[in-house]
Order: sequence, then C-alpha cells, then structure tokens
Amino acid sequence: MAFVLLLAAALFYALVSLGGPCTAGATCYRGYQSFYSFDAGDENHSAWMAAIPDDVHITSLSIPGTHDTMTYEIGSEQLQCQNWNLTVQLESGLRYLDIRARLRNDELHIYHANGYTGFGYEQVLLDIFAFLDRNPSETILMRLKEEGSPIGPDNTISFEDAFNYHHFASPLTAPGSKKHLYKYDFAAPLPTLGALRSKIFILQNFDSRDGPYGLQWEGPEMVLEDLWIIPDVYHLSEKWSAIRDALENAALAPDDNRFLYLAHTSASVGVLPIEAAAGPMNRTIQGMNDMTGQYLEDASGNVDEARVGVVIIDFPGRKLIGTILKWNVWLRGRK
Repeated sequence: MAFVLLLAAALFYALVSLGGPCTAGATCYRGYQSFYSFDAGDENHSAWMAAIPDDVHITSLSIPGTHDTMTYEIGSEQLQCQNWNLTVQLESGLRYLDIRARLRNDELHIYHANGYTGFGYEQVLLDIFAFLDRNPSETILMRLKEEGSPIGPDNTISFEDAFNYHHFASPLTAPGSKKHLYKYDFAAPLPTLGALRSKIFILQNFDSRDGPYGLQWEGPEMVLEDLWIIPDVYHLSEKWSAIRDALENAALAPDDNRFLYLAHTSASVGVLPIEAAAGPMNRTIQGMNDMTGQYLEDASGNVDEARVGVVIIDFPGRKLIGTILKWNVWLRGRK
C-alpha cells in the first residue's frame, strides 16, 4: 500500500512539473502546451505554391516561416526556437528561413548569438537544394544574417568571401547554387513567384563589397515588425499589439508590389522563446502562436482578397501554418 501511495505521489509531482496533463486538442512539448505550436511535422504542405499562378508577386503571398531556423538541437532553453529539423520545416509548408552564420576557420557555421547550433551553412544549402529538387514549384525566402564577428584566429577571408565560396566555388554546393540561387537585380521590381520557383531568394543581412545578393534587410522595400525584447510574460501584451498591427498593416496596404511585409511572432531576452510562443507552463497567459492563429482564423472570414505577408514563428504548429496558408486561397483562381 505504501508503495502504491509513493508511486501515485511521484506521478502527481511529475505531472505538475511538466505543466499537468495536456489539454484536449493541444500539443505538449517539454511541459508547455499550445493549440498552435509544436506539431508542424504532423501535416505535409510540400507543394502548396503549385496552386498559385506564376504571375503572382512574392509580395502578394501569405508565407509562414521560422525564426532562428536551425536551433532545434542547440541544447539551451534560452536559445532554442524550433523543435523540427530543416527538412520537416520545409515539408510542413514553411517557406521563410532565418539562417544566422558566423565565420569560423574560413567557413560559415550556424549560430544563435554565441550558441553554436552544430550545423554549417553547407548543410543548410544541401538540405534546401534537395527539397527544391523534389518540389520545383516552391521558393524559399532565406534571411542570411552575419550573427557576430568572426570566431578564432584562423580566418583569412571575409563573410562575403565565404558566402561566395559556398555558392560559386565549393564542389559540394556550387552546382546546386547555380540551379537554385535566384540572381537578384536590385533595379528590377520585386519578383513574381514564377521567376522564383525552385529558387532561394536571399534577404541579405550582411555587409558586402560586390553585392547586393538579395533584398536588403530593413531596406526601403521591406516593412518589418521585430519587437523581440520582452522582459517577462506579463509584457507579452505589448508584443501581441505589435504583431496585430503588423498583420493588419499588411492586409490593408495596397497590393502594389512595393514592399515585402514581415512580422515576427517571436520574442526573447526576458521571456523564453518557448514561453513567448506557447505561453507559460501554468497557462495564465496565452502565447503569441495561439493569439496569432486565433486572430488570423477569425479575420480570414472578413477579408476576400488580402495577404498577411511573411509570418515568422518560433515552435510553429500545423494549425498555425495551415491558417496562414488559407490566406492564399484567393490567389489560386487569379488570372
């Protein structure tokens, strides 16, 4: 009898420490639960762009994406922002990637601040090339950010030089880059989906001598929401206001191909990325993924022809991805 009581007590405290049993319909991950987070890999949208005509501009689309894309194995609660690998993210329908690299020993390695993800830029490219080979109807918007100064004493080239090596000289990645890297023309209008199919469209967040290689990050053609410093969960209401304003701005602005609209649902520094996405374990405050998903579901019934731009997410779930993709339905029959 004593053993049974001890076992029951141990089970109770285990459930409490994990945030309690998972609510019906929610997805649980490491003690957090959310209706719009964590289960992106449970639904496949590998070729959702195939239904959209070639002449639609990339700025007209509603595109789900990930923030700090490669942090799914980083091993730090403060730095982890994803729970699925890159291939699963792409297959789930995510078409914007946030790739942050630092120069180390003349190669580009993927970091989040000072935290090493365990991946190199070369592997990122190979995974994207493989996906685009399987799904030539799709395009990838890829922010490439220089995530800090070079590491170590053995660097003889610049970040830009390493970028050029990976894309134009490396025997492993140059052939794929020749096929899949979009050649950016800063003097031309922002491209159509037809021009970008099976391509990577760079959003350039690094200095260059010979570029530009892509759309300038925070440049004149980009409208960006990125309120990311949130001191604690009680200030998430400020983050939600910023997200909502950004989504409404994108939806109400003229569809004239002048700007690419991007909204981050992510936040950190005081609040953990997973808390911002899914809410705290005690569920006293709703996370940004649930707030965004519910808002977009409700708003989609009131708008016939609108887009919400690029929605950049930590720990996305299949329901949130699917909700964003529904905003593209009106484009499918566009002539």
